[in-house]
Amino acid sequence: MWFKNAILLITITCTLSAGETPLWVFLEPDPNTTPVQLTPRAQKRLSQRGSVNTVGSTAVSELHLAQLRAAGYKIRHASRFLNAVSVVIDNKIQVSELQNLSFVRSTAPVGRSPIRTNDETERVTTLGRSSSLDYGASAGQNEMLNIPYIHNLGYDATDVRIGVFDTGFLTDHPVFDGMDIAAQYDFIDHEVDASGLGHEHGINVLSAIGGHYPGELIGPAYKASFLLARTEDSYSESRAEEDNWVAALEWADSLGVDIISSSLNYFQDFDDPNEDYPISALDGQTTICARAANIAADRGILVVNSAGNEGSSASSLWPPADSPHVLSVGAVNPQAEISYFSGRGPTFDGRIKPDVVAQGSLVYMAAGVKGFTRGNGTSFSAPQIAGLAALLLQARPQLTPDSIISIFQNHGDNNDTPDNDYGWGIPDLTSLFPRLKTRSSKNCIVYPNPGQVGEIRMILSEAVQELPALATLYDIRGREIAVLSITQNSNDLVKMTIPSSLGLANQLMIISVQGSKSTYSGKFLFLNP
Repeated sequence: MWFKNAILLITITCTLSAGETPLWVFLEPDPNTTPVQLTPRAQKRLSQRGSVNTVGSTAVSELHLAQLRAAGYKIRHASRFLNAVSVVIDNKIQVSELQNLSFVRSTAPVGRSPIRTNDETERVTTLGRSSSLDYGASAGQNEMLNIPYIHNLGYDATDVRIGVFDTGFLTDHPVFDGMDIAAQYDFIDHEVDASGLGHEHGINVLSAIGGHYPGELIGPAYKASFLLARTEDSYSESRAEEDNWVAALEWADSLGVDIISSSLNYFQDFDDPNEDYPISALDGQTTICARAANIAADRGILVVNSAGNEGSSASSLWPPADSPHVLSVGAVNPQAEISYFSGRGPTFDGRIKPDVVAQGSLVYMAAGVKGFTRGNGTSFSAPQIAGLAALLLQARPQLTPDSIISIFQNHGDNNDTPDNDYGWGIPDLTSLFPRLKTRSSKNCIVYPNPGQVGEIRMILSEAVQELPALATLYDIRGREIAVLSITQNSNDLVKMTIPSSLGLANQLMIISVQGSKSTYSGKFLFLNP
């Protein structure tokens, strides 16, 4: 706990009051700066996937910070990634006086992030728990990315750490029961509790990436560990600061984050329109958030970001989704057609964006403390892609951020003709996942074989005292078809029933039962009567 707080103390120093304006101040290098402390997990990621001599490993100069304070400037955040600070400005005279300080290189306005989700629908469901891999109403969005197939191979994002930046995270909903939250911080109110006002959007996003409530919703990365950062205040008329996002990024870096899932964008709609970024800044290296994301990628962190909901015109995606080192995500509807609001490319320098798309219309998510809802927005397609990326990192932990982006592009269903609506399309990464050897697999006899609708039995390959009350029915490609209730007749015999409501075609099928140490499975030919 002390270590985490120590990191925060050097980056967070004040909050905004009414009438005050934040401003980025970029500093000249100071050769006497000291290295920052990183957790062993962060050091391992940096050595495994980061670049040699990457920036961001030394603190902002204490001398420069002291000189700014002595000149009367209040410091909000100090960024080691950018060698910059955000300061509070009370008047225009303070802006001009900054230029007279010899160690100040340049200044720039701080951006804001309006969160537009095109309004969730009002439909809320009641809770209803079922099996351990019953996706419920979230099945469609998972199947679009072949998540059930990957889960069936044994992947669940174990040992992958994901940072989620949003408006707050109230985790009272049972979809978050058992979620591994390694750390959290509120960069608005500066407290070690990221619930905050405006947490509904955060609940939606977090459940889409890592929620687990069988029978209703399962997120792709439900066994990952999470860092939760509240960086946006959607219930305030004050600016939602871009520097909070950068501060959270550096905080997550120091705690060994592997992936950032961000459904926040910064470009225009400033309080003062004259401070909007020009369209020429949509080049992946000009805006503050894109520059920070690029440094994160160099340090081995994959940033997955929504393309934004400013579509459907050309060049309507917002930073940091314009960065070549950010996996930017657009939205499609359940029929895989582009959503009207999905941000489009190209970038100002002519690159195709977004990189990929996932379901962003009618996404099924947790709501409040006990309900579920469907919502629209690239805010909700991005976390699904982040979850898929976490599964990929579990399978192939040596992959760098840029190589992961290339893999997603090369395995998209639009990879032959990428465009600025769909990017490279919906990714199918199933070929990259070898089956995990987490359990020994036992081949068993299923009878009658061929089988039909109705009762079917499995003779276990060994005596088992007690098995779960559920089995899973797969097609021969490993795609989950249904979860079946089972009755254990004896230590080596179980009985199941295949309902006619499944409407199965004639095919070769697999029944699998997960024991505590082994998986018991058998093949059989299903024939319609």
